[in-house]
Amino acid sequence: MKKLKELAIIFGIFVIFYFGVLYFFQNSFLFYPDREYFNPQQINMPYFKEVNLKAQDGNFIRTWYFEGDKNKPAILFLHGNAGQIATFAPRLLPLIQNGYSVLAMEYRSFAGVSGRIRQETIFNDGATAFDFLKEQGYPKIVVYGYSFGSAFSSGLISLRDADALILTSPFYSLKSLVKEKPLPLAWRILKDEYPSYKFVQNFKKPLLIIHGKEDRLIPSHHAQNLFNIAISEQKELVFLEGQNHNQTYFDGPNMPYILDFLKRLETQNEK
Repeated sequence: MKKLKELAIIFGIFVIFYFGVLYFFQNSFLFYPDREYFNPQQINMPYFKEVNLKAQDGNFIRTWYFEGDKNKPAILFLHGNAGQIATFAPRLLPLIQNGYSVLAMEYRSFAGVSGRIRQETIFNDGATAFDFLKEQGYPKIVVYGYSFGSAFSSGLISLRDADALILTSPFYSLKSLVKEKPLPLAWRILKDEYPSYKFVQNFKKPLLIIHGKEDRLIPSHHAQNLFNIAISEQKELVFLEGQNHNQTYFDGPNMPYILDFLKRLETQNEK
């Protein structure tokens, strides 16, 4: 009996430690920001200029902005959960080459930006970036997110009236994704659910979802489930055969579909 009590105590301590670490340090498991900042010139992307915006809470929001054709839709880009803008900017070059204006937003705690990422904070920061583009007078604004940035993009459209939404490698919700990982009951203590489905299911404008069929980090059924509940009459789902999570964005197979989607959006604008 004494042995059982000792085992029960040890198990109890382990459970408390397990959930304590997951709860208090969960952002460390979810986000992997670069600490050192690289500007556009350092990565040979002089097309962009740095624009610092003032957040609703007074903090600054770092963005990279390329001003293209003011008659074309502008793209607000939200990157993944690691690195920084400089990590993802080179793959935005096809958008620039086709005349589209691009605003890429940095996150709290990434590359010299102060603060911590929380769901409400990042959605509000995205809204501030959206408002900046709106003030520039573009006919349409497209929100484009990759990976975790898709969750941020989905939340943003609940705050601002985007004209189209592009999601590359999205998850249905963070809770549903964590349930699939080998972390027992971790989903129960998430501070933020990032429920992309709640926002996508109410979005009525054009929607494009792209996902790699060989994605093991965020399995492709997340994209399928989002597509199934979307109410947009102009929704498209593209599965990229043989592509994993990083290849889908960094190798660029998603970009031809994005450019085609944007071109059709322009044509609708002309009509």
